[in-house]
Amino acid sequence: MSDTSNSTDSTEDARNLASRLSADVAEKLFQHLSNSTFACGGTVKTSPPGVSATETTHDGKDAPKPDTTEEALIESVTIRWDSTTSIEKLVLPLAFDSKTKEPSPIAKLVAGTQPASFGLQGKDVIDESYRKASKLDTSAFSTNFCPYATGIIDVVGQTLLPKLPSSVQGIRAELYKLNIYQAPSGFFKAHVDTPRSELQFGSLVVCLPCDHEGGQLVVRHQGQATTFDWSGPGNDIKWAAFYSDCEHEVLEVTSGYRITLTYNLYMRRGLGEIAGLSQTLDAQQLPAYKEIKDALANPDFMNEGGMLGKYCSHAYAHAIKNAESVFPSVLKGSDMVAYEVFRSLGVKVLVRPVVDHISKHLDHEDIADMGMPELFTHSHIGKELSAPINTNTEWGEGGDVVDVYQAYPNTLMKVTWMNAPVQGTQNMQFAYLIYGNQAEADFEYSFCALLFEIPSHTERIKLAEKHGYAL
Repeated sequence: MSDTSNSTDSTEDARNLASRLSADVAEKLFQHLSNSTFACGGTVKTSPPGVSATETTHDGKDAPKPDTTEEALIESVTIRWDSTTSIEKLVLPLAFDSKTKEPSPIAKLVAGTQPASFGLQGKDVIDESYRKASKLDTSAFSTNFCPYATGIIDVVGQTLLPKLPSSVQGIRAELYKLNIYQAPSGFFKAHVDTPRSELQFGSLVVCLPCDHEGGQLVVRHQGQATTFDWSGPGNDIKWAAFYSDCEHEVLEVTSGYRITLTYNLYMRRGLGEIAGLSQTLDAQQLPAYKEIKDALANPDFMNEGGMLGKYCSHAYAHAIKNAESVFPSVLKGSDMVAYEVFRSLGVKVLVRPVVDHISKHLDHEDIADMGMPELFTHSHIGKELSAPINTNTEWGEGGDVVDVYQAYPNTLMKVTWMNAPVQGTQNMQFAYLIYGNQAEADFEYSFCALLFEIPSHTERIKLAEKHGYAL
């Protein structure tokens, strides 16, 4: 055998190995996307001092200002509570007055709280070796903060609800407690909450803007963990939501005051559309973010670049008129997570129909005889989302199945797939005539898929620098 032949074989072996490695990484990414959507979180920007988040309309009423920046603003958060002598008020973020000799507003708030308990064997227990914090019940305070108005509930709905029964389409958030973890050593050991009813599926924790260090919220589920670190200057509102069966803990607060509002999340009807649109969701807080970022950093993963694909895990009406206008905002669950994470890392994401492969109509020998080897390895990717079309083609009577497929606007594309098509999610995509004993209409179907244009490893390093992260 010649040296040239040996070299060719070695090159082909290397390509096959690289392809297998990329496929393995893609499959693991899908597993992370499918199993790790147990928590989500983000940031709500507050208005700078003197800047209102509302404007007065022509009828004299206050209304939210139209979005003029990438980040939606809300005004400061107000807490009112009963003290022994009067009704007190705290406005966050704080504007400190160094000249005042009055007790700090936070000190007044702490003085009005009670030790926080936790559930143990059906009873409320106070044990500062397990939980050191204070609380106000909802009967003792009020607040102007609304998780619906800030868009948090919409994000939680599309991220966490798809794992629940299909009849469930929305969330009722019920304010439960105000909690304060203060230095030194405010904490809560690892625990799992007891649902307050059969309709409760999770919890929402909103961290109000107040300076503190430590107090990270660690959420664990099925061997995976994500950490929400809200320490530092208290300028913005931070939040996290997670399923009721998640173990979670609050690490020790080393300075300042960690003030949170906790909401119980219950199932109800009604759902928003926010993928690709929300400034409230922080993609870095999604559990699959690290794994996807690590894959992009791995030189063995699609080293020369290419197309990575994920068949959507949920069913959508993707083969309808004007479908392009509703995607990606209607994506949910792991589909939404994949879109948001890859997009946040600077990877271009496409939503496209993928037609049932032509090989279902042909055997191996038929394809080999066509002299089109790409039919063994490539997928039929529609050029755009569209309503079903009539291709006006015939299979039989002089036409064949290749003619039928070529009449539908699509491209044969090499895709590294994370997963197989999900049966039951397909839409009718195009029609044609088929001849047997008589002519009759037949149809081909498509699956909705996310396509990620992965740059080469060299270009990924440049992409990371451009988008402010490191590989």
